[in-house]
Amino acid sequence: NYNTTNLLHLLRTIMIGRDAHEYQDFLTLHKAQLVHAGIPERYYRTVFEKIELEKYDSGDCMMMLTDGENWQVQSTSTIDSSDANTIFLVDHCWTFHAEQVKKALRSIPGLAQRMSSLTGVGYPDGDGYESEEETGLEELIEKLSEKIWELAETYTIQKDTEKLTVCYMMDELGSRIQHSETPNMKMAPFFHITKQFAVTLMWPIEDEIASETVITRDITLGESDPGKRSARLAIFRDHIDLDRDNLRMEEVEKLNPYKLYGRKDQTLPEEVRCDSEHPAFLRMKAASPSDPIKVFTDLKFMADSLSDPLFKVVNSDKDADFISTSSNFDKFKEFYEQRPTKIINQFPNENVVCCKDLLLKVARRCKIDDQDRERSDELIIARLNSPSKSWAEDMHPQWCPVGFDLVNELPVFVRNFLEREEAGLDNSWIIKPWNLSRGRGTYVTSNLAMIVKLAYTSPKVVQKYIENPVLFFRGDIGRVKFDIRYVVLLKSVEPLKLYKYNVFWLRFANQAFALDEFDEYEKHFTVMNYNDATELKQIGDVEFLEMFEQQYPDQSWTEIDQKLCSMIKECFESAVSLPPPRGIAHSAQSRAIYALDMMLKWNGDKTEIVPQLLEVNFNPDNQRACQYHPEFYNHCLKTLLCEDVSGIPVTEIS
Repeated sequence: NYNTTNLLHLLRTIMIGRDAHEYQDFLTLHKAQLVHAGIPERYYRTVFEKIELEKYDSGDCMMMLTDGENWQVQSTSTIDSSDANTIFLVDHCWTFHAEQVKKALRSIPGLAQRMSSLTGVGYPDGDGYESEEETGLEELIEKLSEKIWELAETYTIQKDTEKLTVCYMMDELGSRIQHSETPNMKMAPFFHITKQFAVTLMWPIEDEIASETVITRDITLGESDPGKRSARLAIFRDHIDLDRDNLRMEEVEKLNPYKLYGRKDQTLPEEVRCDSEHPAFLRMKAASPSDPIKVFTDLKFMADSLSDPLFKVVNSDKDADFISTSSNFDKFKEFYEQRPTKIINQFPNENVVCCKDLLLKVARRCKIDDQDRERSDELIIARLNSPSKSWAEDMHPQWCPVGFDLVNELPVFVRNFLEREEAGLDNSWIIKPWNLSRGRGTYVTSNLAMIVKLAYTSPKVVQKYIENPVLFFRGDIGRVKFDIRYVVLLKSVEPLKLYKYNVFWLRFANQAFALDEFDEYEKHFTVMNYNDATELKQIGDVEFLEMFEQQYPDQSWTEIDQKLCSMIKECFESAVSLPPPRGIAHSAQSRAIYALDMMLKWNGDKTEIVPQLLEVNFNPDNQRACQYHPEFYNHCLKTLLCEDVSGIPVTEIS
């Protein structure tokens, strides 16, 4: 059998060698990955051949050993890094999405048993695999869903227009390679584009690894920043001495968050002495049903709903007076020079409220005195490093859940998590991508390892999960989470002119709320209108108010609305208090429609309702607004483009 297997490998190798184009095609598609992983060029051909041959041959020179409790991997012969064959494939024994861990453990035959063996988490009664009753298996799955994140790794692939996070567990050999500050091996995931599958590549980083040497790797994946390195090692705090002094921010941020990840510099419009003299203002002022404002939009439901004779929908932005585009716009200076009579639906640098990491900065700025705003970033870093036990709460306004930008602030988040853990406080958190909406890529968890691992997949923020939300009673279900969407219209930055649309929208969870089962989407999330498999509960704002006041007779919605408006005003005042790139810039040719998603929570003794701002959405999906309120866009555009807003259902906030 051994000779037959090697003969087959030899024959297939000969066939591969006949066509050198296959290797060149491989390099064309994958060289960037190999370079990024730091794999020496001498290994490239071997990677190609071993993947083609499905050759997992690490067992030829390594073996797993255990003392009954702990595992290690040891070399069985000399591993010479100059030998091009000493790069090895490590299989991924389980590939999964973060939100589907428990579902997979329940549904895939044998998976829970294999993960139990791999992680060392046994059945609750300690009798191994002989006890597989339903209750025992569920307890095992609960423990495994926590433990696997210590060993799980991640990579990101492009799917259509979005990046998709993929999680995986390496096989027994890969998972049992121990951490060392002086590792002798390096490991990196590799995705084969043509075959659409992934493996981990492992190769020596010492010139020679002698026989009977323990194989080690750096589980921080080579992280050089001391703070982030300590943050990754905190996952293994029960096994590794952790230097908490490193869990702090540098005095000066190494990365400029305002220009990270494709955020472009925007050209700013020329300053105009007075907006009322601006050509765009004069054009809007002169509009009438006989000379309507020409509107171009790439949103069909907006075009279909504009029925007021003051507006006329046109098919080209060149013919338009008002341009509403769903694409990001950044050429405001050129817009003024080339199209001075036109208005666009975006403000310069509005991403400071629309991107969740920058919104955190805007919120924290509210806690900085006006005279110190210019130094706000520096002062916030000092507060992040504060030894005070309440430092995290002290630096966020009451309406903003405690949160951290996981790109720049991962170490101080981990410090806050550990402090809460030691104090016995609730440690449930919600992880969100910087720049996605509709709940995409969002997870709720109390697992530090999961948060740290996901922090490295794409830019994310983490915020304290609201553990005491105000709930809404649904007679068929019980008390559920809900959120509130206000539409806010920004007409001017200097002076700040901000309106809210008086109709608001609600979204409801489909399961009774409890601070458990964080993977149950319909318990912890409210966005149901993009999934045909989930029920979408529809209640209008008028009906909701009647029901809310019945459920909470001691609470006044008028007072709640005032708090919501005060919160919105404070947020936008902070957002315009500094010039770009840290704030929204004024532009006489800009108007904007935002959707603010908010929740309500109870204060500590449940006597007062406190609004919580979740996110600000640019170019929101207002299709439901048009469906139930056909005049919605007529009202919004009249508010933004006309001076007289009497008779329009809006309230001026600022």
